[in-house]
Amino acid sequence: MTPLNIGLLMTYNEADIIGEVLQANASHFDAIFAIDGSTDATPDIIRKYDNVVHLMFDKDLPPGTKINDAVRQFLIDEAQKRYGTEGWFTLLHGDEIFVDDPNDTIRRAEKAGADIINWHVLNFFIHSSQKDINFDDSRPLQDQINHYHPGGIEVRQFKNVPDLRYQPDQIYKVLPHGLKNKPLLDYPILKHYVDRPVHYSTKRYKGVGVVRDAQTNDAGADDRQFKDVLETSKKQVRRYDGAFDEFTPGKRPSFLIQWLRWHRYVAINWGILTPLITLIKPLFGKENSQ
Repeated sequence: MTPLNIGLLMTYNEADIIGEVLQANASHFDAIFAIDGSTDATPDIIRKYDNVVHLMFDKDLPPGTKINDAVRQFLIDEAQKRYGTEGWFTLLHGDEIFVDDPNDTIRRAEKAGADIINWHVLNFFIHSSQKDINFDDSRPLQDQINHYHPGGIEVRQFKNVPDLRYQPDQIYKVLPHGLKNKPLLDYPILKHYVDRPVHYSTKRYKGVGVVRDAQTNDAGADDRQFKDVLETSKKQVRRYDGAFDEFTPGKRPSFLIQWLRWHRYVAINWGILTPLITLIKPLFGKENSQ
């Protein structure tokens, strides 16, 4: 039996992708608690899903509250009021789609005695090779944006326990206090659509997001949306061709091998372990990019 899985969703101006995200993700959850600060149709789309049992807005927060990771506290408090302290919380972002089944990762974490689950974030972006492609708003973005960087790790799931607390000014730290921080020894994967071919995405991703005009499909005004790389710290750019190779659910190697291979995807300072890592690197195959 799978423990209760409660989604905590934060969104801001993601009407271009939130429907696709929820269509892929919503069925994994017993209940979703959401907070939205959008000026577009994002909340209207969220309301269409029956398991979204609580939707609040930034205007509902106490005066002076800053929108950061800490506002999830309001969602946790409401969820624990309704469901108590059982099961797990899964962090939902409006532009992320799980590849692994979040319920399967919970079952494995329970068996292992873990209370947090780190996910391998595959950051998708619009590659320079796509300059001549006309993006179609009627087609899923997953079918059109196919280049990504492997190598990002972020917590996306943690156990629902008493006294979970975010610090009021907590930002860029998605994990609340009150956990033992024992991780599942695996890196399940999710797809993060950092850049998207919709003109208003620039309201969110200043200097990073896409500025293609959704009506005219005119990208000439700003070719910066087309990139050879999204993050210079990442070593590989891959083109998704229907398979995630060594990251594929059910086909990943042991956690130790995953960890030792991490230097392939991102620059790592191994510190005092550098001589040892240098010595054993050849045992885990050659680095490659696609």
